Amino acid sequence: MSSMIQQYASFIKSLTYDQLPQDVIVAAENCILDCIGNMIYGRYSDMGNRALQYIDRFSANLSREEKAVIPGGEKYDLDSAAFAAAVMARCADLDDGHRYAMGHPGSVLVPAAMIYGQKCSSSGQKILTAIVAGYEVYTRLGAAINPTSYRDRGFDSTGVTGAVACTATLAKLFELGEDQIENALGIAALFASGLIEYQNDGSMGKVLCGTWAIDTAVKAVRLAQSGFTGATQALEGNKGFIQAFSNAPAPEKALEGLGQIYKIKEIYFKMYACMRGLHAAVDALLDIRNSSNIRAEDAECIEVHTTPFVGRLSKPHPTTEIGAQSSIEFALAVSMINGHIASEKVLVNALGQPETFALASKVKLVMEKEIDNYVKANPSHWGAVNIIIRTKDGRCCEQWSPLPRGEAENPFSWEQLREKFIHLAEGTPYMQYCDKLCAQIQKFDELAAPVSLLIPWNS
Repeated sequence: MSSMIQQYASFIKSLTYDQLPQDVIVAAENCILDCIGNMIYGRYSDMGNRALQYIDRFSANLSREEKAVIPGGEKYDLDSAAFAAAVMARCADLDDGHRYAMGHPGSVLVPAAMIYGQKCSSSGQKILTAIVAGYEVYTRLGAAINPTSYRDRGFDSTGVTGAVACTATLAKLFELGEDQIENALGIAALFASGLIEYQNDGSMGKVLCGTWAIDTAVKAVRLAQSGFTGATQALEGNKGFIQAFSNAPAPEKALEGLGQIYKIKEIYFKMYACMRGLHAAVDALLDIRNSSNIRAEDAECIEVHTTPFVGRLSKPHPTTEIGAQSSIEFALAVSMINGHIASEKVLVNALGQPETFALASKVKLVMEKEIDNYVKANPSHWGAVNIIIRTKDGRCCEQWSPLPRGEAENPFSWEQLREKFIHLAEGTPYMQYCDKLCAQIQKFDELAAPVSLLIPWNS
């Protein structure tokens, strides 16, 4: 019987653009639109500038032919360009995800394809097909190890699953033979990594995790091209990836519907610049706020009835940007005051503001056994909450929120994603031609040279 890696390699090698259903092409274009919007925002953020400073200092001095354009139009060597693009994709904390596989595949797969696709002079169809291959591996392999890999053991699927999935994308892009794809996947699976300890102190590991995934994938592909071999049983073996990264491994999910069902259609998109585990709570709070006309000054107490998983990130008064994105009390306070968390700047601007901290102190977490049992029965609903707002005039408003908006069950439309893209591009050189850029991405498969999407003065 073929190993998982052999079956992945066969799928990747045989996948063609012509066999992709139209709704899969649309799903991939949604992912590309969302990620490019995040990259544009990140290019002009403080964290994006930090990434540029790093590669300006340490990037290799290679020939012009070995360089790639990054968001903003600058050229760097391929590996440095991929590093910068991956950081930029994570800066806003508005990148896509998959609730079964956990993590943020788009922030790894799309930057890698857009950067290394330049080396191959890849068409839109070729890049799109490679991205689909990566998402199909990511969604399955991540589901085989989660949610316990993330929730209980502290592994970041963006880096762990992302390394193997990105290898699939690059192997397709570089047109590796099936044996080489097997070896590349086997090597990547052995060296995948990423931990979420950064959530506890608000440090910058979150924006760096995807860069390691891409770096691992690039090395794995290059090693396979050079004749190095990877473990055939690297995924399902007794000492392999799935058992190593999970408390409740589900290897059957790693191949579920491969080549028949396209799980890229299950990808979620974010409208709040905070951790996905907080979005169900923000949805519920904003719904109450808007339907009952309750404002921050009206609130006596905000109760969050939830589980220890959501409660683990309790920190009413964070001190860093990433800490603010991870704090449920702070995110709810900012949402109540502003009516949205449309960008990380909204959170950053609220840091240290007495009004925000005072309201965050009124957020009380209640560990609810009934909700904990619900999540155990529905493990992909890991952010489920019941929000109760008690007002100073005696009102009590309550809303149950098991899943945040933007999931496949309640998806955002292209127009909503386009509006998000325009918001992310506000104040950047890309703003003046957002309409044209979105129209080009909506027909990504017709582009001969998608690199033009990364150049702000393109017309």
